[in-house]
Amino acid sequence: MKNAIDRIFSLIRKEELTSLAMDLVNIPSPTGGEGKIAQFIVDWLRSNGIQAFGQEIEEGRYNAVGRLGGSGNGFSLTFNAHLDTAFSGVEADLPVLGEIRPEDLPRAFLVEDRIYGQGIVNDKGPLAAFLIAGKAVKESGVKLKGDLILAGVAGEIGIAQIDEYRGSAYRGKGMGTQFLLAHGITSDYALIAEPSQFGITWALPGAAYFKIAVRGEAAYVPFNEPSPDFKTSKNAILKMVPVMEALDSWAGRYEEENQYRFSGGVIRPKVLVGAILGGRPYKPNTRPAHCAIYVDVRVPPQRDLAGIQKELEQVVARSGVEAKIELYLWRPGYEGKNVEPLVEAVRDAHRLVLKEEPQPIRPPYTSMWNDNNIYHMFGIPAVKWGPSPRGKVGDYSHQAQDDLVRAAQVYAAVALDICSREKS
Repeated sequence: MKNAIDRIFSLIRKEELTSLAMDLVNIPSPTGGEGKIAQFIVDWLRSNGIQAFGQEIEEGRYNAVGRLGGSGNGFSLTFNAHLDTAFSGVEADLPVLGEIRPEDLPRAFLVEDRIYGQGIVNDKGPLAAFLIAGKAVKESGVKLKGDLILAGVAGEIGIAQIDEYRGSAYRGKGMGTQFLLAHGITSDYALIAEPSQFGITWALPGAAYFKIAVRGEAAYVPFNEPSPDFKTSKNAILKMVPVMEALDSWAGRYEEENQYRFSGGVIRPKVLVGAILGGRPYKPNTRPAHCAIYVDVRVPPQRDLAGIQKELEQVVARSGVEAKIELYLWRPGYEGKNVEPLVEAVRDAHRLVLKEEPQPIRPPYTSMWNDNNIYHMFGIPAVKWGPSPRGKVGDYSHQAQDDLVRAAQVYAAVALDICSREKS
């Protein structure tokens, strides 16, 4: 095994990995526009002797799938990373980002040992790492007993259709992986290559998106009269204030009361008011009769949707404002079962490559949603492990080249371990 590892590691080259990661960043791939990058990956895999195909999800949207076939009755493993990026580096991002910085653009650049560009952390750097790992396994001549699948999937980013926001650009939250599995690209285990500061988790919360709307009365500004308080205001935007205050107060209690502890760490589920819609910026001379806010509630594995929705309704009712609540996305959370062999394989590889004991994963990386949950929904043991800057939590601005090399080595070692095991 050591000779095989050494041979594979010698074929993982920093320059090649950096070039591939930057090529991936340089292909814009917002949710709904993953076709071009999927074709690039299929072509790259085929050019390196790996069987590959594009799996069409809908017009212009593909998963990219590569497969190294096993030689016997061994365990199979999928590496999975998403192709779509959280932002696009365009004007539509401004309401969230505030400004567009160079690292927000789909244009890769190097500063010393760091690669910058939209998606390099989430999720094109980890994707490049396991593609290079798969190529190194192929070139090494090592014969795996089980299949190794390399999957770049569309539609992972947390996005959902609502109101006028319709179409493929608003269909995400696990769409690509669900399509992948529902159409037969399954395995015994799956490793989700996502940013985690080299931490490992097999439990993640679900997510519920709610629209909360209140009504007022439209009026031209000369006819507007002040109300004694926000709860009775005829201005729908002002009427929403007590609702948002109630939600903000509830969010802290909800997080504390719904912590989910498992042997790998702790989930701290959050509540966020992420968007508001009311009135028209170009027409502030009219009192708005409608205002809506859009809320993300993270749901730990032990909670059910009906209970969460009832709790939210009670919180809004206590605000004293009549409101309409609409659920428009639901994804359950899971703690993975039968993950122990894969967890130990990742930990062993981590020790081998990083020369340290794996550190406990930090709660923000167990408290987000990703495609682990889709694999668990299908009954496939899955873990998340991947590179990201190890300083500030949530720093998605860059990837260190050496960290990508370490990640590729860990992925290769995990593949060799799992796919060399023979089923009894």
